[in-house]
Amino acid sequence: MEAKQIQFSLVPDRDDIIQYEIELWKSDDLELEIPFRVLANPGPIQLFIPEGYGFFRIRAVAKRKVRGFWTDLYNVNSFGKKPKPVEKAIAKIPVKTDVLVPIPTKDGSAELFLTSKQITIVPITITKHFKVRYRVNGGIWQTTTSPQMDFPKDGNYRLEYKVTNDLGVSDGMQIWEFKVDRTPPETKFWFQTPTFRKSETTYIAPNNHLIVEAKDSGSGISSIRYRYQCEGDQFTDYFVWKEETGKDLVFICPGNFQLELSSIDRLGNEETPKSIHFQKISKSP
Repeated sequence: MEAKQIQFSLVPDRDDIIQYEIELWKSDDLELEIPFRVLANPGPIQLFIPEGYGFFRIRAVAKRKVRGFWTDLYNVNSFGKKPKPVEKAIAKIPVKTDVLVPIPTKDGSAELFLTSKQITIVPITITKHFKVRYRVNGGIWQTTTSPQMDFPKDGNYRLEYKVTNDLGVSDGMQIWEFKVDRTPPETKFWFQTPTFRKSETTYIAPNNHLIVEAKDSGSGISSIRYRYQCEGDQFTDYFVWKEETGKDLVFICPGNFQLELSSIDRLGNEETPKSIHFQKISKSP
């Protein structure tokens, strides 16, 4: 381990603190060596870490040489650095069980979405021998004896219908406005700066960030997710893609790896994952 300097401030938590003792250690096993000890006054300090030393700890010294407790050992290499947040795998969106579900919109209202391919009309007061008079989106009125109505295509729908039996008894006119969305989102990605392509291979610099964007014309994006497979390992669970994720790709695996990206909308429609293969080249030309 090379010699280095680290900067920090020693801020007393009591008025009678007059000095600090600092011990430098080569390892975290305190029984195997004798530490190198230095003294420092309260305030800003530039601590010189000699070659071979990787840990240090501090304790305060008050008036009349009263000493406090030692801190835990600090690792020189990670001191002052914010720990990288631990990513949590995302759970699969549960399948919607209600036939019509409300999805919030940007203006605070909600739109109804059909979660199945059919609507089954269940009469309220009529038990059998009924017919349904209906129309869709203001079209021609039609009559059917089937309780099931198909809506296979994406789009906006206004369904008007009335159930009547052979005696002319009716449940009254019912009106439902809803949308159908069975198309998954589409994820696109590109690199922040132009890449170099030769034959079938695209070359990028380690600091060239990957930009990822998802679009959905129906219920809207729930999340962009990703997973990766380091060379020789299994695929990880899925994680939520964030802007900073594209900046840290080079650190995901020590060697070559495969990245999969996909999006999910708010109804649970899942995109087929898109895959990118990364091969690290360390040799200079």
